[in-house]
Amino acid sequence: MSTDVSARLHPNFLRYIEAILTNGHHLGVIGGPVRFGEPSSGCISSSQRKNNCDRFKIYIPYAGTNISWQIIFNSQDVCEPPDFIFGQEDEGFEPELEDIKSLVNWNAADENSLLYVLREMICLYREHQETLIVEVNERFMFEYTSLVDTKIYADFEVHRGRKLPGARDVPVNFLIRLPINFQDLPEFIIKENPGEDTAILLVSYQNKEATKIFPQLYLSPRIEDALGGSSSLRIPSFPAGSCLLDYIPHVCELLQNMVDQISKGYQRRKEYIAAFLSHFGKAVLEYDMITFHRISFLFEHFDFFCTVHIHLPTYFPKDQPIFNFQSIYHFDAYNKPYTSIVNNYPYSPRWTGNEMAQRAEMFLTGHIQEFKTASVRNGKRNIDPLG
Repeated sequence: MSTDVSARLHPNFLRYIEAILTNGHHLGVIGGPVRFGEPSSGCISSSQRKNNCDRFKIYIPYAGTNISWQIIFNSQDVCEPPDFIFGQEDEGFEPELEDIKSLVNWNAADENSLLYVLREMICLYREHQETLIVEVNERFMFEYTSLVDTKIYADFEVHRGRKLPGARDVPVNFLIRLPINFQDLPEFIIKENPGEDTAILLVSYQNKEATKIFPQLYLSPRIEDALGGSSSLRIPSFPAGSCLLDYIPHVCELLQNMVDQISKGYQRRKEYIAAFLSHFGKAVLEYDMITFHRISFLFEHFDFFCTVHIHLPTYFPKDQPIFNFQSIYHFDAYNKPYTSIVNNYPYSPRWTGNEMAQRAEMFLTGHIQEFKTASVRNGKRNIDPLG
């Protein structure tokens, strides 16, 4: 909520907004966040208008767009239920008062009263949009009824955009919550992140012939972080002539496989770190005991010491660990410790953690001499290794 709204709104109405921001994460498929803005007052007197605003706009995410409604209270009678003015893009949306039970039975003393009204109105708005969609053509009627009939993908929103002057078509959006199981993700990924784990697919049809279709995948922040960030997420393009029920399962399978890989990778990283602790326990400087992505050692070979940092990628063991050798004697051209990164050494993702540690020991023992030679030849002297 903007400072402008909180500072200018009448306190009796401010509490309705605060309740929505606290509890209103389920107004639609995405579930927020809603925004508020443009506070104003219906009072004639300027003295009465100051910090006494009784009307404002709410912006609600819906089917890949934002719907904006103006909500009008009466600061002269704070117990009255609000009125609503819908936007121009919502022409034709005229819900019957008796269909909004929370508005008919308005309870000004309940701070959640406005939230209850909005939830009912969003349901009515969804029904309105579904009527508009099936009226476009048989293709969209088929897509809509197919999703409803499957039950699996029945948690969705549809929206027909407003036809702009000179435009031949209006965009049609389908926003579908994907039934992905996130329960096996490691606890460390989600333990301090509030909110619901969600995967939302937006499929936007730019024309009624369905020849221009743009799919987009939206993940809740902690799920996106768990999967390695948005750069690692690539969903297939929408095939020509395909339908939603053909396309959605492919996206679900891709995403579920990624989640399963993350879960298995966590267990394998944990096993890998445990094996290295067993083999090189006395040489360990530090390790990541939460995500098991890193472990560092101090190695000695014929009176030459160096540190080795091992980074385990998110999709380990499919992706190979990276060894970073770092000199304690020499600087590089940027006056930083001389380093050498190695990511090409004997490795198989099918090996157990113990076998990986054994083979890494053989490789490290042989490579330290090579690193010593390179650091002496290419690095700038830091300290005398003999003191």
